[in-house]
Amino acid sequence: MHYHQEKVLSPPGESFAVELEVGPVLDCVFHQHPECELTLIESGFGCRFIGESFEPFAAGDLVLVGGMVPHHYLSSAQDSTGSEWSKVRVVKFRRAFCGEDFFALPEMAGIARMLRDAECGLHFPAETVEAAAELYRKLYLDRGAARLLDFLGILQILSEAPARKLNPVSAAGETPPPDERLNRVLHRIHRNLERNRPVTLAAAAEAACMTPPAFSKYFHLATRKRFIDYVTELKLNRAALQLIHSRRPVLEIASDSGFANLSNFNRQFLRAKGMTPREYRMRFGHGML
Repeated sequence: MHYHQEKVLSPPGESFAVELEVGPVLDCVFHQHPECELTLIESGFGCRFIGESFEPFAAGDLVLVGGMVPHHYLSSAQDSTGSEWSKVRVVKFRRAFCGEDFFALPEMAGIARMLRDAECGLHFPAETVEAAAELYRKLYLDRGAARLLDFLGILQILSEAPARKLNPVSAAGETPPPDERLNRVLHRIHRNLERNRPVTLAAAAEAACMTPPAFSKYFHLATRKRFIDYVTELKLNRAALQLIHSRRPVLEIASDSGFANLSNFNRQFLRAKGMTPREYRMRFGHGML
């Protein structure tokens, strides 16, 4: 059976992707990717497909799937009660996100075993979700080494839990060949941002040898992100690094990161990071503007 191959895009400077998906329903195509995926349902309910497993899910449902395990979550618009009815927290990470040999260390044996078992899909009991709740909350607030330690702590808690296998044997499929067209476009986007050059949908579509409408659809299907959202995310992460590692004025950082005015930069930064640029610098950087 053919499944959609998703391209997971970790933010610059981060070794794994942490996502919060909020909407009226939860609906994604039946897909797979080389990254492991940890999915926590915070609100909403529906049905999930993990390999050959088909079960209902509800708030508190926590599932870990290994790389290339096909999966699909689906909720109904008839059950939805509003624009934020479905809330899902997802972490996507490569097995080697801490280095090729990290999980081969004797201290990591339990986590390594759990990651192997995740090829069958693992469902964790409610008490485990409760035990990991505080670290899960911090995972979405912390940055840098603190976030990494949060995640390793979560993996440790999960590795000690009596998880239930959703499939009797591995449900992982074959790893697809790399999408050279998408890699070429992503390289061009990053290079232009590094050189303070404009990044436009038209230029990206040209690099992919596609029309802008066709490329927009292709990019969203491959990454589950809109092109403009991905570029904005890159700009904001670039600005965040400068806020931490320099004393340059916020206005100057905003301009160099590709934002036309300070108010738009502040608004976008607050929406993405949950705090203003000033608050971000006070917490993670020099504490000066």
